[in-house]
Amino acid sequence: MQIEAIFAIVKNSLLAVKFKGKRIDEFALLFRNWNDVAFLEQFFEDHKADLQSGFFGEITVENAVFRTIEEAEKMETYIRTCAKKGQIDPYNTLQDLVFKPLQKDDSSFQHVKSKAYGQNNPSWLRLYAVRIHQNLYVVSGGAIKLTAKMNDKPHLVHELKKLEETKEYLKEVGLYEEADYEFIEITNYDKEI
Repeated sequence: MQIEAIFAIVKNSLLAVKFKGKRIDEFALLFRNWNDVAFLEQFFEDHKADLQSGFFGEITVENAVFRTIEEAEKMETYIRTCAKKGQIDPYNTLQDLVFKPLQKDDSSFQHVKSKAYGQNNPSWLRLYAVRIHQNLYVVSGGAIKLTAKMNDKPHLVHELKKLEETKEYLKEVGLYEEADYEFIEITNYDKEI
C-alpha cells in the first residue's frame, strides 16, 4: 500500500487519503461501496456466519443490505455536517461529535488513530481516521465490522494496516497540527460529492 494523495472532503476539516492503484479516495470509495447493492450482497454473503452469529440479532442478507445503505447515507451527511459545524463552533467538532480514539487508553496528542460509528445503535459501520486536531481528521478507510474484535477478520486487519500507513504518511509529509494544513499538498474537490 502506498498513499498517492490527500483529498479535502470538507476543506480544512475532513481529509481522505488515496492509495496507489485506486481511482478515488478512501472516503468516496467507502460510501460508494456502502451504497452498492451488488458489493453489499457479496460482502454479507461472504460474511454470512458473522452476520447471523447473533451479535446484531437475527438479520437476513437482504435486510443487512438495506440497513447499510440507509445508515451509510445518514452517516455521510452527519460527518460532513459536523466537519462544517466544527469550523465555527469549537464545542461541536469532529472530535466531540463523531470520532473516538481507536484504543480507549490512547493518551497521545498527535496522530491519534480514531474511529467513527454509523448512526444506528448498535452499528456495524466504521470509518477510520487519524486525528490531527479536534476538527481535522484524515480518513484512511472503513469497514463493516460484524465481530467484536478487529484482529479476528482479514478485512479488518487490512483496515488497521491502512490506518498505520496513513499515520506514518502524515508524519512524512509534516501534517502534525492544524497550522501545517497550508503547507502540504491537498487536492480540493471542485464540488462536494
